[in-house]
Order: sequence, then C-alpha cells, then structure tokens
Amino acid sequence: MSGHRSRHVRRPAAEIVRELRNLRSSPLRIDDENEAWAEGYEKPPTPDLPVTSRDQLEQLRLSRHRIGLLLIRPAFEQAVTGCFVRVNVNGQEELPDHRIAEVLGICELDFGYKVEQIPTNVALRLRYEDLVMQHEINDVSNLAFTQDEFELWRDNCVNQALSPPTTHMVTRKKVELYNALQSEAKPLSLIQRTFSFALRPPQKSGIMERHGAVYPWRLKHPLPFVPQPPIMPLPKNPPRGLTYRPKLETVAEEEEPEDSGTGTAKILTIGTTFNGLLS
Repeated sequence: MSGHRSRHVRRPAAEIVRELRNLRSSPLRIDDENEAWAEGYEKPPTPDLPVTSRDQLEQLRLSRHRIGLLLIRPAFEQAVTGCFVRVNVNGQEELPDHRIAEVLGICELDFGYKVEQIPTNVALRLRYEDLVMQHEINDVSNLAFTQDEFELWRDNCVNQALSPPTTHMVTRKKVELYNALQSEAKPLSLIQRTFSFALRPPQKSGIMERHGAVYPWRLKHPLPFVPQPPIMPLPKNPPRGLTYRPKLETVAEEEEPEDSGTGTAKILTIGTTFNGLLS
C-alpha cells in the first residue's frame, strides 16, 4: 500500500443542486439510440386536401344573422371574402330558388336598406354557376346547405374549372372569423346617426327591377292543378218513373209539291215519339 492516504474531496452543494435540476427538466428517454428525442419531436403536417363533403363546406357558410354581426365590425370585407352563402337567386314575387355562392367581395349601392335594424348600403359580390352578381345581404338565407345544392355546386366547380376550398383554407378562415367577431363593434345608435343614404322601402321587387331593369310582364305563381271529375256515362237501362224523363224526338216529313188538280198543299205532319217507351 502506498504511504500516502487518499483524501475524499467533498463536492459543493450548489453543483449537486444544479445537476439535479437538469435531470428533472430533461425528458424521459425510452431508447437512448433514438435521435428524435434529442432533436425534438415534430408532428408531420396534415395534407392540404380540397373539401369533398357538405359538412366541410358548411364550416365556411355565413348566415344572414352572422353577416349582420360582422357588418358593424371593422374587418368586415376581409372576414366575408372567401366564405360561402346560401342565396336566393329569384325575386320576392317568384318561387325561391337557392344556390351556393362564393363571396368575392363587397360593393356599395346608391341607396340604403336595413339588415336586422342595421342601415347599410353594402352589397355582396357573389359567384354562382357562371355568373358574378350583386346581391343584398337580405337575399342570404339563414338555413344550412342542402345536399342537392351541394351536388350542384360541386358539379359547377368541375364544369367551370374552379378550385374548391381546401382544408387549410377552412382552418385559416375559421380563425379570421373568430378574430373578426371578437373585435369591438360600432354602436347601433352611432351607425343610425351617421348613415346618410336614403333608405329604400322594405317591400322588395324582383331582382331585375333592383338592378335597373323592368319585367315586360307581371310575374304570377302558377295556379294549383285541380283534376276535373270524370263524366259519368248515362245508364243503359234507366229506371222508369218520375225520376227519368225520356228524350223527345220530333220527326218532320219533307213537304210534297202542290197537287195540280186540287191546288191545295199537303199539310206538314209532325209526329212526336217517345224514345225507349215501346222498347
């Protein structure tokens, strides 16, 4: 043995505490050979796929009530652009016919109207089928898309070579709508005091009249079809009595020429017979 006795060196307490804190904050490793824990685990991004169902497109739908809530907030145009609405493409005197339309932007009208007691002159630029039309907010429905309307919209996207919205766009638009609804709204009393356009009467005409045209005829709803009852045939052997009146036939004989010997004309004889009494 060596003559020198080895002396134990005591470690400082601060160093021991520092190592214990590092061990406590480090993640638990199942496999030391796995490099993913050392570099940090990252979830792979979801693929950006186009919407294929009505429920997916329903997340981008704006109702008339929700548009009214966004109308009194500052980021209205940015919030509604890119969303979809269920719009009535017919006038008030016509049967309603709804389409799924994409909101391309907004425009201003020369007159004002009310949307749930909110005066405005803002209209929506909508694209449906192969048209881009201006529609008032009151033309937008509060009801959800139907399956037939969704099938028609999807077929139109294929025919017009339009790209449908994707899942990433749906997620981004939902965040924009949430932030827009959380922003501060203008007081309704302030909007009513500062609104300077003349309000149009609430009775709406047709869409053509709303855009400056005039219908060449007055549109009317078709009358309901009521089938006529079939005509009952006459009985072949009717009962004889007071309830049955026989048909009278008058037989007239042709007038014969005057007799040269007597100079008198033969009187026209008329015979009346009863039909069916002697049968």
